[in-house]
Amino acid sequence: MPERNHHKKYPLKSDAAGAGEASTVLVDVHKALKALAFYPGGHPLRDEIPRRAFQALVGLMKGEAFSLVVGRGGLKVFGRNERVENTRMVKAFADELFSREIQRLTFLPELVLEEFTRFLALLSMDPQKILAEGGIRKLIAQQGLSCITVNEIDISAAFTKRMGGQGEEGATAEGTGTGGENEFDWEGASIEENPVESPEELTIDELLSQMEEEADAERYLLLSRRVVAKGHVLVGEGDFDSLFKVILRLLNQGFHGSLGESQRTAALAAFRELASGEMIDHLLAHLEDRDFGLKEIVFMIFNHLGEGVVGKVLVRLVDTDNTYYRKTLATALLRIGEPAVHPLIGMLKDGRSRAVRTVAAVLGEMGARDAVSGLARNLAHADSRVRVESVRALAMIGGKEATELLVGLVRGKDPVMARQAILWMGIKRNARALQPLLQLICKRDFRTGAFALKKDALRAVGRIGDHSALDTLVRLVRKRHIMLPGRWEELKFLAIDIIGQFGGDAAFGTLEKIASRGGALGRKSAETLQKTREDSRRKT
Repeated sequence: MPERNHHKKYPLKSDAAGAGEASTVLVDVHKALKALAFYPGGHPLRDEIPRRAFQALVGLMKGEAFSLVVGRGGLKVFGRNERVENTRMVKAFADELFSREIQRLTFLPELVLEEFTRFLALLSMDPQKILAEGGIRKLIAQQGLSCITVNEIDISAAFTKRMGGQGEEGATAEGTGTGGENEFDWEGASIEENPVESPEELTIDELLSQMEEEADAERYLLLSRRVVAKGHVLVGEGDFDSLFKVILRLLNQGFHGSLGESQRTAALAAFRELASGEMIDHLLAHLEDRDFGLKEIVFMIFNHLGEGVVGKVLVRLVDTDNTYYRKTLATALLRIGEPAVHPLIGMLKDGRSRAVRTVAAVLGEMGARDAVSGLARNLAHADSRVRVESVRALAMIGGKEATELLVGLVRGKDPVMARQAILWMGIKRNARALQPLLQLICKRDFRTGAFALKKDALRAVGRIGDHSALDTLVRLVRKRHIMLPGRWEELKFLAIDIIGQFGGDAAFGTLEKIASRGGALGRKSAETLQKTREDSRRKT
């Protein structure tokens, strides 16, 4: 059981409620947060600094809940008499909380060291990663932190209640003037003295927060336009990291089930406007960094931008000499999906072989049937690497048209292309290719390289694994060959191995019959049968 915070172990000095004591405790908590991010696991200070901060916080709490309100000017204790001197260090802590979208932070009296440390570990995560994983509240819930809450005290609701006509008597009943629930004295101003802020006066984070709760479609559209305007200011300032968080929140609202269709449409329109242009360039630059940990989030953004981002990705793709970056950009195109297909097909005519190879690979991974004719043209490309990549792409796309092209290569005069076609049809287990491959295997052909091609075809049949090939393989094994019997025997040995791979009663019965006849083929069949049965027993 984790150790509980027995508050009597941490007596306060007589002036503990003063601004200096509260500020010191908050600075200690901030130092503990930094310690978790700075010191490696196993370092003594990684445990000691959070422990000291926890003891100081518990001493300040006196067995009661301790709630902080995060503002642009620093921190404020809510519902208690303690005051905070917003020094530079306290404001730095406030900035850490604010960047993680924490407006209110509450520690409950049952807090223990282990839960306090786990909460700090969550806070030490990159703010963008926290946002991408659903926000700090979701992470706290996933961690099962029951003694720490964020953004739970609805100050705006209390304000609305007061402004809606509740009189002095009602206010006093709630404990006003003494740090009660319905009064929040921020920098000396009472709640009644703060006017209702218009959208122009709200920060971009405050606008987004209001949008999340806004039921009126026209009001929501107004707020989204203000977010776009303030987002363009961030672009002008080059603050793309802040803008990154904004577009993620807009994207989340665009698919939020609790919002109406009009609101979701407005959110996605705002997302597309702010995520386009210079923001795309910023994200593409990040993708070049091997240590950038939010690539999948960027791919998600590109997917929702669709066709609007394809052009810029393609420009970078064909211009870069960096193999890692090229693969990353190819992955981005895969995540974009269908909107990228036709621009990619157009790139198959590019004069740069490297670009064409990369584009062919992406189209193959996409399974883009519309790309078959373009890939077919490149089967005769001057660069052999382009030809090979086109074969691979056609095999991955599959289907009747692509398979016919590959079978045509198998029957053609270029042994390199034929072997590539056979290899990839086998890897992709293309059942359409089975009969042409079996015909190639049984065909009487004594040209140079013919038997190597037959072996490749046998291996491909084994990969395809279609039991309908069994009869043909059995006939191959049993047939006598006068010309080049040694080469045919090598094929028969390989065919016996493939029959064993098929497994099942029919295959085992065939091997038993061949084994009973003795000779080299009989011994090979007996060995294969024994090995196959041993493998089957091990698997069961």
